[in-house]
Amino acid sequence: MNQSDKDLLGLSATANAAIATDPLSDGGQAQQALHSYLEQQMAKVPGFTPPDVSQENLCPLPNCSQEEINEFRSAGVLLKALAAEAKAWSVQLPPNYYPAIVAILHGGLQVQVRTLAQVSFDGIRIEGLLGESPCSILAHQNTVQLICHAILLDADQEEEPHPIGFIWPDHNEKIRRAPPVQEPTDKKSSIQEPAAPPSQDVSKDVPKR
Repeated sequence: MNQSDKDLLGLSATANAAIATDPLSDGGQAQQALHSYLEQQMAKVPGFTPPDVSQENLCPLPNCSQEEINEFRSAGVLLKALAAEAKAWSVQLPPNYYPAIVAILHGGLQVQVRTLAQVSFDGIRIEGLLGESPCSILAHQNTVQLICHAILLDADQEEEPHPIGFIWPDHNEKIRRAPPVQEPTDKKSSIQEPAAPPSQDVSKDVPKR
């Protein structure tokens, strides 16, 4: 995490000194700093609204055994719903945007997510970037907030953005940026004119006098 990130999140020495002077302002300052930081990281997409909730990206609530009901409360179901959400964002975002996920943990710690994995019934392993530094965090699903948002693709960025990985005990999945839609080519230009028949030497067919 660079110094500007620390200042925004209230982790610098100056911010800590201000909090020590007025302890009651800690919560309000932290929330305001976090809100300001997220606003700078998230891209505003003109005319875009988050995908509607549909049955396709919802995990059906089981109404059978107690075991199935308990499984519905697991971190695996949470990750499935988040993967479906990120996939819906990828499909509906304009070509020059791509979806991203930020994990906010207790205390306002923010991680740009690369991979999310279910490591226990209610435990999640978060791999990503803390500022500019790679990190891995193990957290209980009740102590983390996961936000899906859009990032603007740099015009000079040649390589594809890093996909968001999801890992369950029985399968894996990667959410990538949706490929740009190619414009149809002009039908007239695509129709090839028939090739002219090869020229024939007719001098051989002329009778000699």
